[in-house]
Amino acid sequence: MSRDVIERFGSRQWTLRRLTQFADRGRGRCPSHARRTPVETGRRRVGDNGPVVDKSLWARKIEAEPEHSRRFLQRFRDMAASGQDIAGEARFVDTMAPRGARIFDAGCGSGRTGGPLARLGHSVVGVDVDPVLIDAAKEDYPGATWLVGDLAELEVGFLAAAGAPERFDIAVAAGNVMPFLAPSTRREVLSRLRSVLAPAGRAAVGFGAGRGYPFDEFFEDVAATGWEAQATFRGWNLLPFDAESEFLVAVLAPSVPGRSGGRSRGAFGAPLRDAHTQPTTRPRPSAGSDPMGGNTLRPLH
Repeated sequence: MSRDVIERFGSRQWTLRRLTQFADRGRGRCPSHARRTPVETGRRRVGDNGPVVDKSLWARKIEAEPEHSRRFLQRFRDMAASGQDIAGEARFVDTMAPRGARIFDAGCGSGRTGGPLARLGHSVVGVDVDPVLIDAAKEDYPGATWLVGDLAELEVGFLAAAGAPERFDIAVAAGNVMPFLAPSTRREVLSRLRSVLAPAGRAAVGFGAGRGYPFDEFFEDVAATGWEAQATFRGWNLLPFDAESEFLVAVLAPSVPGRSGGRSRGAFGAPLRDAHTQPTTRPRPSAGSDPMGGNTLRPLH
């Protein structure tokens, strides 16, 4: 398949599916969900008949800097080789999950979170828009399922076609996945994550401040998409979230009618910091050296 076709439509998996649909239309076998002529926009879409979906900020970045993914990958491999702890997210999720859980790693990257969880016996499926990072995940963690795809286009059928579970006990979006989404797709992604969870499933979402997605805006999106925040922390090491936190980890569950929904305040009633307010300086426990907001506990093997 030519590179220009792949670049025009997206990843190889998505391209094959779309070209098949186009061929079916030519033979009069057009699927019911794709009967209208697609609009050529040069942007990702939710199926052939759905609304236009803007490319994620990460996808735009790797288009502008083709070597960015390899530098990013090498950075974390160097950190691991030097003994730095990069598994705080995996430990956190493991405590949330029953043994042998079905875990969906949203924006999985190179498998830094989902890979160790697979080694602990969980059934892990990771999806990321970056094929370079997915190739690395397949190489480093062959015990999990790694797929190239756009979270804003996540569908149960896509997972089923890959032989993956259609419902999960836990979803995790670590490593600043949320700020790297196109702002126009944030609520779409939150909705689609909820759609692949089992009825009692939960999600863990973590990202840093100052990345264009204020925490209070995130909680508004959480409430608007049928989630509620059950707990909030300022690191994957369970330190309490407060108005001065530079990192947020939120444990989400599908909201239940009649029960109070998403938080607009942090843990222990701490109000969320306004995007224009500078935090005051006061002593507090360290959130650790992990640049993704993890901790300094013993690495997970």
